[in-house]
Amino acid sequence: MAIRKAFFISTLAWFASQCQISSAAVKLRDTLPASLQLYVAEALDVKLYSFDTVQGTFFMQQTTDALGPNVTWMDLDKTNKFLLSTSVANFDKREKTGAVFSAAIAPNGTLTPVNVVPSPEGPVSLEGSPNGKIVMVASFTGASLTSYKLGADGKLSQPGQNVIFTGSGPVPGRQAAAAAHQVQLDPTGKLLLVPDLGSDRIRTFSLEGNGNLVRGGDLVIKPGCGPRHVVFAPLKRGIPQRFYVVCELSNEVIVVELSDIQANTVSFKQVITTLPKGTNATNFFAAEVLITPDGKFLYVTNRQTTPDARVDDNTFAIYARNQTDGTLIPFGFSPTGGRGSQNFAFSPDKAA
Repeated sequence: MAIRKAFFISTLAWFASQCQISSAAVKLRDTLPASLQLYVAEALDVKLYSFDTVQGTFFMQQTTDALGPNVTWMDLDKTNKFLLSTSVANFDKREKTGAVFSAAIAPNGTLTPVNVVPSPEGPVSLEGSPNGKIVMVASFTGASLTSYKLGADGKLSQPGQNVIFTGSGPVPGRQAAAAAHQVQLDPTGKLLLVPDLGSDRIRTFSLEGNGNLVRGGDLVIKPGCGPRHVVFAPLKRGIPQRFYVVCELSNEVIVVELSDIQANTVSFKQVITTLPKGTNATNFFAAEVLITPDGKFLYVTNRQTTPDARVDDNTFAIYARNQTDGTLIPFGFSPTGGRGSQNFAFSPDKAA
């Protein structure tokens, strides 16, 4: 399971113990293992916690700088032996750079540094290739997609391919330039999407067997929406492939159906708000979007940006997915349990 950014670690504990979506929900304490290990990124370091799923309590095991300061993304490699991260801290104190870190995971979960390499400025997301030998990094300020080789020893290479994006959008102060916000592979491992928040485009690439990135066409979406992240629906025989775009600036989800993405032949099936009716949208920014492993539900986090707002204003927007056409049906809202709700992840057994 991918380990996401710091915030949701604490929210996971709250959500697992508090959230009740339906009366038929399975009791989490009966399905989760007795404990989970969680990595929490803070301003200066990363902390390893053991989470007691029965008592709902945390125990800190380690504080480490193995993944750098100001971590924006964490993910396991394909072997689950290494934890990778992106950091917006300047690499080796060089201006207009970021960094990508690799750390080895001991049997008890503690981290040991492997190496760190430079990235363009403002790296915010990383994704590994299906064979685990290539790591791709999206950089927000650097407006780029960069590839790295990952050795069997967990060591990252120096930057390889680097594709720089250009463009802008209509929202003053937020869309003056291109801004890559995520890199996401489709379930086949061949199609790569990069949401560009600054230019209202989804950049597309194909990933060759040797790890080479081949750029495809751009998908132009709703002006001013600010695409932040995408998630693919699970593949199902006889059903067209679909993905969902969460838009930070417009607080919406866009449902996209693929026919031939290389030829830019896609269908926009639906645009739906992430906010409750009557909400002042200027105070919110939608952040993350994920689909439950069974494909039946989609979750989005809504961040309340007003400093003195209630914590409970930060919510999960929950939708049921139509299994035939992929459209979304509003299912309700649930507090995330914290402020500035950004990334989240499902527990290992997928129960929360």
